[in-house]
Amino acid sequence: MKLTRKFAEMTHDKRPQDPHMDGTGLRFETMEHGGEYPDTMPQAIELIDAEGRSCIYVPIPQNGKVVDSKGFLLDADDE
Repeated sequence: MKLTRKFAEMTHDKRPQDPHMDGTGLRFETMEHGGEYPDTMPQAIELIDAEGRSCIYVPIPQNGKVVDSKGFLLDADDE
């Protein structure tokens, strides 16, 4: 069985807008550093838009280790 949740369509006034299409006002801030290896790689990055809304990107762990994506192909015929 697959559960799916339907959300109401997001109205235009609630969507993040970038009228100049150049990312004006976007800020990226690194958060935690370190992790499994002794480096300065951030373990979390916060993205903040011009209106102060934010989201935090973190690496995806699997079995307690950060996933190291080697890339993938969506369609093998595209090569």
